[in-house]
Amino acid sequence: MNKLLIIFPSVERGGAEEYALTIARDAQQQGWQVHAAFPKTPQTTSLAQDFQQHKINYHCLEIAETYTRKLRTLRQYLPDCLRTLSLFLQIQPDAVIIVLPWVDRSLGTIFACAYLNVPTVVVFQLVPCQITLSQWQLTLYNWSRVRNQQWVAVSQYSQKLVGKIFQMPVSEVKCIYNGTKLEMDKKQSLQEIVALRDRLRQELELPLTSRLVLTVGRLNQQKGYSDPIPIIPAIAKEFPEVKFIWVGDGELRSQLQAEVKATKIEASVLFLGYRNDIPQLLKAADLFLFPSHYEGYPFALLEAMAYGLPIVASNANPMPEIITDRLEGLLFRKGDRHDLLAKLRWALQNPLLMRGMAENAKLRVREFSATKMSFETLDLVQKIIVKNGNQNVA
Repeated sequence: MNKLLIIFPSVERGGAEEYALTIARDAQQQGWQVHAAFPKTPQTTSLAQDFQQHKINYHCLEIAETYTRKLRTLRQYLPDCLRTLSLFLQIQPDAVIIVLPWVDRSLGTIFACAYLNVPTVVVFQLVPCQITLSQWQLTLYNWSRVRNQQWVAVSQYSQKLVGKIFQMPVSEVKCIYNGTKLEMDKKQSLQEIVALRDRLRQELELPLTSRLVLTVGRLNQQKGYSDPIPIIPAIAKEFPEVKFIWVGDGELRSQLQAEVKATKIEASVLFLGYRNDIPQLLKAADLFLFPSHYEGYPFALLEAMAYGLPIVASNANPMPEIITDRLEGLLFRKGDRHDLLAKLRWALQNPLLMRGMAENAKLRVREFSATKMSFETLDLVQKIIVKNGNQNVA
């Protein structure tokens, strides 16, 4: 039985980490012996438990990096490299998948894989913008890349940026789109949906006639939560039955709660924190609002599409790759609160037209299934193993 090691440096739980869990489960079903390694933090405790619940071996690997604008020195990457090498000696994996929640993370781990010549797939989940690397970093990254590694981006936009950042041909970066489970397309009776909607409103102590605008994502700068706050008073005045439901946690929670209080919209905005019942929330909501400033290939948006929830999203990349404005949803100009207000108001005024766009989105999202994502990723791993075997024979 081949051993697959999945590594990521995350200290929080989000889309990139759910991606790793999905790949791990699917690899296990294909017969792999799967190991997962990532830092142990209060925010990743539930993730470690989920891996273990699925009989996937979890290893604490302290390779988290503190964000800084300063370029790191070679010496700073050495501990991560040594920790990774030590783990390799313990597990002796046949292949590795490194999942990066940020473009320039885990150089020490990438180098360790290259040093041992282990077949490796490096998945860049989030490439927000052009960044600058030092010459020695570029040399080390590119030396590693050509030693049994295949780098993967999750959108065409990210694919081009990876090529620019690492000064490599874009054609050498493979694009494998993130995907979501489509089993949720199973029909539920109208009575079941109504009961689900009522239960959520009762749980939140809201009138049963409330219209819920749902947002799912970490409470951080990336997700753009501050953008809707100034326009919520106008929405609340025109549509008093509308409530904004924010699901997720993060470093900006206190700041956002303070902004909501200062704007006097506490009755219109509910902070639910981390939830493990996202499917039920998507079924019970009336509209999905996604004001993000940048993304990789957002699972939250794909899930909303799969559940047929009408969508208003920013036009930040790569959203236009996923949604065509006024066909599968409404896109507003990133960070433009006036445009956000106009699009949100139109969506609330035209629920039947939004429902038609949601049906189009359900068809569109079939191109981005979790099954396809896992198959292409694990097939890529197998191809690198075979290629490595042929090279060793030669």
